[in-house]
Amino acid sequence: MANMTLDLSAFSLSSSSSSSSAYPLLRLRSVLQYSSQNGRVILSFPSSCPSCRSELSNDHHQVNPSTGGSSSSTSSSPNSSNKQLLFNTAAASNYQYSSSITTRPAPPTHAATAVAGLDASLYINNPYAIDGSSAAAAALQTVALPPLDKPSPPGHHVGYDVGKMQEWIETIKGMFQSMKLGEITISAYDTAWVAMVPSLDDSSKPQFPQCLGWILKNQLLDGSWGDKEIFLAYDRVCSTLACVIALKTWSMGQCNIDKGLKFIRGNIANMEAEANDYMPIGFEVVFPALLDDAKELGLDLPYDAHALNKIKDQREKKLKRIPMEVLHNYPTTLLHSLEGLHKIVDWNQLLKLQAKNGSFLFSPASTACALKYTGDKKCLQYLELVLSKFIDAVPNVYPVDMFEHLWVVDRLERLGVSRYFKKEIRQCLDYVYRYWTKDGISWASESNVYDVDDTAMGFRLLRLHAYDVSADVFKRFKKDNQFFCFEGQTSQAITGMYNLYRASYTMIPGETILQEAQIFTQSFLDAKRRKNQIQDKWIIARGLQGEVEYALNYPWHASLPRIETRSYIDHYGVDDVWIGKSLYRMPIVNNEAFLNLAKADFNLCQKIHQKEIMELQRWYKDCQFDKLIFARQKLVECYFSAAATMFEPELAPARLVWTRCSVLTTIIDDFFDVKGSLKELTEFLIAIKRWDPRLIGAFSQDMKILFMGLYNTMNAINQEAFVAQGRDISSHLQKDWVRWITNIWVESKWTQTHYTPSMSEYMEVATPSIALEPILQPTLFFIGERISDKTIKHKDYAYMMDLVNKVGRLNNDIQGYKRETSQGKISCINIYLKDNPKSTPQEAIIYFKDMIKSTMTLLMEEYLRDTELPTSCKKIHLNLARIMNFFYRRTDGFSSLTEMVQHVNSILYNKVL
Repeated sequence: MANMTLDLSAFSLSSSSSSSSAYPLLRLRSVLQYSSQNGRVILSFPSSCPSCRSELSNDHHQVNPSTGGSSSSTSSSPNSSNKQLLFNTAAASNYQYSSSITTRPAPPTHAATAVAGLDASLYINNPYAIDGSSAAAAALQTVALPPLDKPSPPGHHVGYDVGKMQEWIETIKGMFQSMKLGEITISAYDTAWVAMVPSLDDSSKPQFPQCLGWILKNQLLDGSWGDKEIFLAYDRVCSTLACVIALKTWSMGQCNIDKGLKFIRGNIANMEAEANDYMPIGFEVVFPALLDDAKELGLDLPYDAHALNKIKDQREKKLKRIPMEVLHNYPTTLLHSLEGLHKIVDWNQLLKLQAKNGSFLFSPASTACALKYTGDKKCLQYLELVLSKFIDAVPNVYPVDMFEHLWVVDRLERLGVSRYFKKEIRQCLDYVYRYWTKDGISWASESNVYDVDDTAMGFRLLRLHAYDVSADVFKRFKKDNQFFCFEGQTSQAITGMYNLYRASYTMIPGETILQEAQIFTQSFLDAKRRKNQIQDKWIIARGLQGEVEYALNYPWHASLPRIETRSYIDHYGVDDVWIGKSLYRMPIVNNEAFLNLAKADFNLCQKIHQKEIMELQRWYKDCQFDKLIFARQKLVECYFSAAATMFEPELAPARLVWTRCSVLTTIIDDFFDVKGSLKELTEFLIAIKRWDPRLIGAFSQDMKILFMGLYNTMNAINQEAFVAQGRDISSHLQKDWVRWITNIWVESKWTQTHYTPSMSEYMEVATPSIALEPILQPTLFFIGERISDKTIKHKDYAYMMDLVNKVGRLNNDIQGYKRETSQGKISCINIYLKDNPKSTPQEAIIYFKDMIKSTMTLLMEEYLRDTELPTSCKKIHLNLARIMNFFYRRTDGFSSLTEMVQHVNSILYNKVL
């Protein structure tokens, strides 16, 4: 028979836990003896405990699971000196105490009505566990759900349309399974070039007649070829000219040719009216070459039109920037557009620059042109590979595997539904990391031409998912004081700079290249925003402007996951169109399933959050905190800070602990700031240090409410922690609160005695006094990880907590400087100005803002480093720092009556339509 003994602390014996007792609940000791032979756990209380004697009689009380009522039991205590509680060992790891009862296992039910196999009505007979004997079950409604790596079944809590959500999840999982070299739409332009290739066996016939058939079948009603959903003159005219040339080359489809020529003549002038940002890739190189080919074929076009001459001039300027020697010996972006140079290049020299798969920078058009001139077998194999997938036509680029793998992960994470696809996302990132190089990556895995867009996206995602990547990869994209998407470029694209900007916020100390990238990209994007020029040469996306504006307004260090998700749901476009040599779409990157799931999941989580707020409001009223007229009433804002970062249904216990602790720090801090005398504050501190409600008899009513609210709520959290951790955490809870209240007492003493400390003395007290540790540490026990004493006491934890505290304190002091100065309070700004009398307040603020930035890089370094803390715990630390940056971004958002209203409503109350 196996036996073990667990030392327990602090279990409420009744709802009268606020009564004066010789055994305060956080100091009560019990012994849990476990015997696996009889399958029962015996919880023994010492008979010397007066609370035990008053609550337990020789008879046990058994609660009827169907009614919640109690009835007398004839079973007597096995030992007259110890009163016992008996319960099934299946629930031992999720023990819940409710007065003196014996429980029996309940069948598995909905998590809202059963917790870990015990009837919910039996859970924690303590009103401060949010809602009396039953509400704590609601608070911990997700304890019985699958582990965190297996998210709650969609709709599990609120009766949502489970079938629909599950259907979208399965659809997306199917997309992941189908991901190989990339799903991409057809390009009429590239298909035309493939159709022009003569047979390697008989040059009087086409090598790929099926492509000619596709051209004949896919002419649009207006006589053009190209994207039928969006009209861009550049795309339509260029694609149509290529298709007309292909048909003319093989003397096919004269009617189609005539309609195509009519369309071109009628739309050449329209190209001048279009923004250059929407000009297809390589257009100024390939379109003039097509005009020359058309002229040789005798096609009737206005070759001297002003618009056409303008494009020819652009071609000459571009070619002068890249000498032929460079083109023939080094991989450049022009390899993607060789069909525009087919009469002036040495094709035999160029063959050495082929990609491993036989293509020229993964362009079917460029590769088809090379095949036409060289008959190279590798070119042929590449085109046959592409046609084996697309049958009778080709896309404008292929493969696009790296791009697809990265952008799918990014989309799902920003839409807030990545937790449903953890395995698939890990596989995607493993795939990307397999092809990661010291020079970066491109849209295709075997590319030897790298771009900053894919590299930045890959770097950010890989780093945040704990892959080892070096920021040196961005050095190749910097020239002079600017960053470019490709080596040799002279202009930037919005999306490339946008993704580099996002990547820069993952910097750690010493990564000056990312610091430089952040400064440049922020300036570049800001300038584009001011000029209302947020449009990109690589994509037509209705939400691009909103995405960029959000990133500038809420940099990653000051952005919260749920805020970003709510914003991105509005910006995500299911019909976004990319601009290559022609317009194209990526159906696995942008689709209805992603958006539908995101909206449904957001609304589902919101419903759960609203129910939790109702439970917390009852707890708040039970504690009588609404009677504290001196205190800020910030329950919803406190909950919002939790839900904006820990939104998942399975993290309900963490949210509820976080919110209660946050409320308590707020009202106690207000009492110390504006209400209590130094004598009252000292008496309150003594009572907290002793953790003894017998000391509050002479307290004012406000002080009694504060003490008992804290005392009973911590007891309840300790009880809940036994469910989550299987052990007593009372010593940790008490230590956190004593440390914090001691520090705010010191600050109050400074204020009331008009004492000004040195900067080091101030920071030693003010850093922990920001009240983040009594919120964060209890929450750690409720995120699904086993947190040991060793972890909590480890130097890694202390260091990371200090960094978070520092970010919080500096933010608070910067935004509260004017108000607190007028109230005679001390801040780091006051002390800095005293130590540096020639400095201005604005200079002091800049100094401390820079300190916040450097602290965030240290925090990021700790997050990425392999430490004693589990990643999920480090993530909460990092997110708490982001919360502080978010709340104090423009003002003291926590104290303000209006600053957070829009965000709170959008996350907690406004349904996504």
